[in-house]
Amino acid sequence: MLLDCQGYLTLLELGLGGALSPLLARALARGDDSALKQAMAVASQAYLGISVATLVVGAGATVIVLRLVTGLSPSEIADFRTAWLVGLLSFLTLGLVPFRTIIEARQHGYRINLLLTGQALVVTSVSLILARGGWGITGQSVASVLGAWGFSIIVTAAVLWNQPSLIRSWIRRTDRQTRLSLGSLSAATFMINLSGRVSLMTDNLVVGAMLGTGQVTTLFFTQRLASLMQTLLGGVGSSIWAPLADLHARGEHEAFNRRLIELSRLVGFLSVTALAPIVVYNRHFVRLLMGPSFQYGGDTVIILAALNAFLLAQFALWGWCFSGTGQIRKVVATSVVSALVNVIASIVMTHWLGLVGPLLGTTISCLTVNLWSLPILLQRVFGIPIRALAAAVGIPFISGLLFALALGWLIRDHGPQGWMGLIAEMSLAATLFLGSVGIAVVANTEERNLWRLRWQAIFSKG
Repeated sequence: MLLDCQGYLTLLELGLGGALSPLLARALARGDDSALKQAMAVASQAYLGISVATLVVGAGATVIVLRLVTGLSPSEIADFRTAWLVGLLSFLTLGLVPFRTIIEARQHGYRINLLLTGQALVVTSVSLILARGGWGITGQSVASVLGAWGFSIIVTAAVLWNQPSLIRSWIRRTDRQTRLSLGSLSAATFMINLSGRVSLMTDNLVVGAMLGTGQVTTLFFTQRLASLMQTLLGGVGSSIWAPLADLHARGEHEAFNRRLIELSRLVGFLSVTALAPIVVYNRHFVRLLMGPSFQYGGDTVIILAALNAFLLAQFALWGWCFSGTGQIRKVVATSVVSALVNVIASIVMTHWLGLVGPLLGTTISCLTVNLWSLPILLQRVFGIPIRALAAAVGIPFISGLLFALALGWLIRDHGPQGWMGLIAEMSLAATLFLGSVGIAVVANTEERNLWRLRWQAIFSKG
């Protein structure tokens, strides 16, 4: 709940990060070094002000945040207050955010994802050490802050090592045109960020307020694997928006359309490869992680969480097409309506059905708003054929559904032996499914030749 509350402070960014992405992508595609430096200067200086404002607002909101948690003892409330204040220190690195964006705009998003993986390992390790030492929630905040600082410093150092002139970004004189360009895009991006925050980061708050804080733990750990996979799958979109933006900036619209359909199919197959074993084995995972006495949230929770992760991975990929090409305004209405439907449905369903309510609210908003409106917008703006896009998403979903049903039937009376058994069985199941997909790709001559050329390009660079 603390992390969800802190997440709302990121809205003070006012959409600047999303507005910066297309400006950097265009500058790099055209080789315009002056425009690149101007965009970095405007963003870096703005982020410094945002950092100070976030710290002030966060400190002032302490009393409000404490009222959101219920059922805690005085010592736990004191721990929560300290953890909140410590967590605010992570916002000191906001002035370094543009350096991450420039790495992604240079089509090196995979490096960011590797660093984020390393960050997650560091945060988890420090969290466990401090938890064992009795640091409570404050220890978890300390671990998160250290991870945020380390990630931002490494990213900034890597950019400045290759382009030392960008160190003047915080003091370089900025021009009015660049400021206006960022401002015109940031308002729409802010609305997108606000809608996304309201849609996806209120589940724990709704459950805590309506069902009690104890149920937040049940919801969190029951869907933990699916949530982690949703984050990883969402990283695909953040890694490929720059190449797609580059194709669009160079006017290669047909290639843009082909790549998006292909990426939608790839994300779909990757999603079901990971999510199907998670759904089938999740009960065993939670039992091993939390112990047999833990109150498991039920299979419906993980099924809905996996379905949402599959859909949201596609929506994230499609959304980057608009933000990366500077056309983010076209999806503002869709995002706002989706957020409203999500919140209202989550509250109603939680009151009616309990723990599955927030997840069902997300599913309802995905199916009634995003699933049809985004493909229509993609067709209108980029000329993406809806039928081809539907096949790219539908075929992986149907195959994954059949895969999950077959896997569930096979292990219906079986339980894996310990962590090694669980990891081995889940890995084997995912490998078999991915292998069958690979065989289907190899059977297609055009796909086979395309992937052969890609592997040759990868190894030639190495």
